[in-house]
Parts: sequence; C-alpha cells; structure tokens
Amino acid sequence: MDRKDGFIELYTVQLNEIADSVKDGHCHYVKMKYIEDKYREVKGVFLNAYRWYVRQAAVIVDKPEQAESAVWSFVNEKYTDWHPGYTVMKLKVPVEEAVFFRMSDWNKVLNLRYVGRTKDEEDQYFEKLEKYGIKYEGDVYETPFYPQLKGELAASWTNLFRFDREVKSEGLLVFEDMQAGLWCIKKEWVAGERR
Repeated sequence: MDRKDGFIELYTVQLNEIADSVKDGHCHYVKMKYIEDKYREVKGVFLNAYRWYVRQAAVIVDKPEQAESAVWSFVNEKYTDWHPGYTVMKLKVPVEEAVFFRMSDWNKVLNLRYVGRTKDEEDQYFEKLEKYGIKYEGDVYETPFYPQLKGELAASWTNLFRFDREVKSEGLLVFEDMQAGLWCIKKEWVAGERR
C-alpha cells in the first residue's frame, strides 16, 4: 500500500462523463438515485444496506451534505470492473478521508449475512441458525420470527469497519480485497486514468 505523507493510492471506476467532470474541477458525489437505477428490482434490500453504511461511515469520516452515498474505491486495481464508456481513475487520497473495509464483508452486508470479527464467531452464529432450522440468513432479517437473531445479525455489520483504524494508523492491509468508501472525488486527488 502506498501511504506517503498521509495519502493512499486508490482506484475507482466511473463513467467517462464523471471522470471528465472531475477533471474540469467538479467534485463528484454519489446520489441514491444511482443506486436505485443500478439495482432496480432488488433496490429495497440494497437501499437499506447503503443507508445503513452511510449512517455508520459518517461517524468515521464526516459526510458532506451533498453526498448521499459513498464512492467505492479499491486499494488493488484488479478489483476495478472496467467497461467501455468508463474510466479507471487512480486517486491519491488523504488516508483520513477514506473509510476502509473488506469487499467480501460489504457483500455479506448486502446479502443480509453475518459479519463476524473471526471465522469462529461466524461459525457460532451459523450453529444458532441451524438449531432453529434456518437455512438462509436473510430470512432472519426479512421475517418477524427471529428478533434476537435479527438483532445479532444487524449488530454484526459494524464489524465491517474493524480494519479502518488499523489501515489508517499502521498502514496494514491484512487482506488484498480492501475497499474504501469516499464521500466524493476531487480533482486534486486524480493521479492518473485509463479508459
């Protein structure tokens, strides 16, 4: 990880129009409408997850009023998903402006799954589900039948951010699938691009 002088290199993929707008000096903020349009049929579940993320991440890094959600970026460029019409932007971001987490943990939140601090903790939660005959974790969240298990599930999501302080203070990237949420993209952060 490149952490020179309090900055970190991150990569994000944005529409060419957004990349051009940023180069012209405009800050790019994510609107919830983008998320609604992207996830259409399943937007209800995803919007809840994104709203939860915004509330939690705003405690870690102050959220500008214009930001409705986060710009996703990655420590490793291989996790960017480039398509024609999009630009891979290399950013040099002040490390304190980013909220760090594992991409695999974020996918668990999106899929209404438990995010344990350890594999053992996750296994213990799954054992509880088995005792109740629950095969899909999302049922715990989406039905009214398991309020205690639902509470445990939702509380586990704060573990999404368990690596943030470690990355910021020590520069350690324990996993290669580290992701960072940014409240915006600023022109001065752009260090390169690929179309």
